Amino acid sequence: MNIIDLDILRPEKRIVRLHGVDIDVSFIPCGITFDIDRLTQELQKISIKKIEQNGAETRRAFELAVEICATFAGRDHPELTKEWFMANVDATQVNVFSNAIKDALIASYKGVADYGKKAEGT
Repeated sequence: MNIIDLDILRPEKRIVRLHGVDIDVSFIPCGITFDIDRLTQELQKISIKKIEQNGAETRRAFELAVEICATFAGRDHPELTKEWFMANVDATQVNVFSNAIKDALIASYKGVADYGKKAEGT
């Protein structure tokens, strides 16, 4: 019998705690991967210079970051909506949380690529 243990591909657990709620940010489930990717790409299209000007682009970047957080957290905690984030979380918390999610997305894509390279070599 040959067993392929896919559990070894799962990254080490990383938890973000927000208002007493523990959210696992170690990986992005398939069901929201494309939503997170789309939002992240849209956020990256806004230049840092425009964000620093504190105008409409700044507001849009913040709204996208909140949407990333709500999309991610909402999969296990449906009460953590965009409206909840806007009412209960500050800008620093949104920034740190959305960056942790983006890091998980990058790690996920890297893991897929690395596994593909290993599979090709065998």
